[in-house]
Formats: sequence, C-alpha cells, structure tokens
Amino acid sequence: MGKVLCVIDHFGSGGAQRQLVELACGLQYRGHDVQVFVYFPQYDFLRGRLDAVGIPVHPFSKGQGFSLGVIRALARFLHAGRFDAVVSFLDRPNLYAELATRLAGSKTRLVVSERSHRQHDGNRHAAALRRVLHVFADAVVANSHTHAQWLRTRPFLAEKVHCVYNGVDLSLFTNANPSAPASPKDVRLLAIGRVGPEKNALTVFHALKMHHERYGWTPTLSWVGRRDETNVGLAYGRQIDEALAAYPPVAKAWHWLGERQDVPQLLAQHHALLHASLYEGLPNAVCEAFAAARPVLASAVCDHPRLVEAPARGWLFNPTDPASLLAAIEAMHRVVSWRWLTMGEAARTFAYEALSATRMVQQFEMLLGLTPSCIVDDR
Repeated sequence: MGKVLCVIDHFGSGGAQRQLVELACGLQYRGHDVQVFVYFPQYDFLRGRLDAVGIPVHPFSKGQGFSLGVIRALARFLHAGRFDAVVSFLDRPNLYAELATRLAGSKTRLVVSERSHRQHDGNRHAAALRRVLHVFADAVVANSHTHAQWLRTRPFLAEKVHCVYNGVDLSLFTNANPSAPASPKDVRLLAIGRVGPEKNALTVFHALKMHHERYGWTPTLSWVGRRDETNVGLAYGRQIDEALAAYPPVAKAWHWLGERQDVPQLLAQHHALLHASLYEGLPNAVCEAFAAARPVLASAVCDHPRLVEAPARGWLFNPTDPASLLAAIEAMHRVVSWRWLTMGEAARTFAYEALSATRMVQQFEMLLGLTPSCIVDDR
C-alpha cells in the first residue's frame, strides 16, 4: 500500500480532470491511500465521484496567474503528509508539483503528465521553461504516442518519457451494443468537447451546410460540452451562434446539450461520434465512443489515425477542410448495416484491449513505484 497525492487545478468537466479522478479512484480501489490537492475548488463538476468513494480533497483557493502561495501550501502539505508518491496532470499543476517537491526537500517519487499536444503550448519560451523543470520529475507521462515521441527529442527527457493511454471505466458500458441506422437520414451524430477554437465546431458547421446544399437534408448532431469562457472562447462561441442563426437548416439539426453526466446513455442514443479537434492528447470522447461500440469520425491529427485505423473503427478527415469532413460523412452514409455492426464490435474490442481504466491505473502504479495491497477492481 502506498500513500499518493494527486495534484490538479480543478474538478471541471475537462478531459484531464476526468482522467485524474479516474486515476485517483482506481488507485484507491487497488488499496492505496489516495488524497487530492486542488487550487480552484469552485469548479466541482467531477468532485462528487471522489466524495462518493471517500477520497479526501485538500483545497487551496487562488486567483488568476502564477501563484507562489500554491507552491508554499503544497510544499507544506507534502512535508507534513509523508507521501510515497505524487502525480500531477496539466502544465501548471506539473510546475507547482515540481517546485513544491523541491521546496519541501521531499524524496517523494514524482510523476508529471502532459495531457495535450505541443500545439497547445502558446508561448514557446514559457513552454520550454516548463519542460526544463521536468528534470525534477522521476517520470513524464504523455497520453499519446505522438506527443511522447516529440518529448523524447528533448535530450534531458529522453529516458523518462512514457506514453499511457487514457482509461475508461468499462463497467459503464457493459450493456452497449453496436447500432446501425435504418438509413443515412436516420444517422444521429454526437460530438463531445468544450466549445472552443481547438474543438473546431465551425468546420463541423460548414461541412453540415455543404451537406444540406448538396443533398437537401442535414444529419442530426448533438454537442455535449461547456462553453469556453476565455475571451477567445467566447468570441468563437459567438461565431458559431451567428453561423447557425444565418443558416436555419443546420441550426434545426444542431442540438447544444451542455455539460452532461450521462455520456454512456447519450452514446447509446447515437450512431457515431464526430470529433473534429485541431489537435489532441488522447480524447476521452473517442475512448468512450469505442467502449460504447460506436465508430468515430475523427480529425486526422496526433494519435487519431492510430486509434481509428480507418476504416476499421471509423473515418478520418482533414480538420481544416470542411469538404474533407463532408467526404467522410458521405463515406459513412455508404456503409451497409452489417458493416456498421462490425465496426462497432471492432471499436469495443479495441477499448477492452487498450483503453481500460485498469490498464491505465496499473501503468501509473508502476511508474509511481507502488505495489497494490489488494485488487478489488477489474475495470
């Protein structure tokens, strides 16, 4: 049994937050003493799962921007808590964990995880500095082979980078079965992701508009996810709203569902996932769609080609070209019923082989230097 501290910014509905909660619960199920440190406790969409299984959460409230207070508070907590291992997700939590472990003089094993792709870096000088601080970590995890390979090109990181795919709680999808639409017009598509520029909803709109102009009808699309509240995100959201308002045929087929806790049920009600991101680490949405035996229309970026293996588990397209997405939708329309079912089964098989929560937790457990005291979970 080990004592583990998980560090994250908040419990909002993001993919990294969801995976950190999955990891914390998985480690506890395997007999470890798990606690979580968070510094934006007001965002608590995912907090309930930790409370339900009795994982203590230690909140520290901070404002915007870099905070020495977080480092000091985390260092004091590490010093007092005598943890065997610390794991952090995302750039800023990684930085805080790396500096806090040094300040605490702790010999605690530290694993940090980058959860996106280098295209997300923004300021390249700040990103380079953040990665220099990875010298203080014992292991650096990426959740895609694409990003892990790039990180290994940094000489000081080459020997400590590992790829660990996201984990899905497969027990939530035990009743999922492949589903084929009765006809192309009956196809129901689901998109899952924050409504922001990198999730690329405008390209989806333009592809659906082209579809209507060509065929006189529009596939039904439901979009799950919160609105990006940054200035850039709000401006992007207004662009989408204006585009939909200007073209009612697509607006009638497009349904905003907001943040939802019932993703397995929603996937069961739709035939395929549409994921048009410009870049990704490893998207939870694709992993969950596969677990639900649903094929995926995915942008041909990062690890998506490896995941989808088109046409085995879905279709790929250029995310900057609406015509490419339209072509993928047209290819989907041509798939006969038995082929839909075969693709769904292939998706589910891949999820069980490569994307289980148990597999993900065991890999982190090894990197954290932990030995389970018991195994009560086999998800």
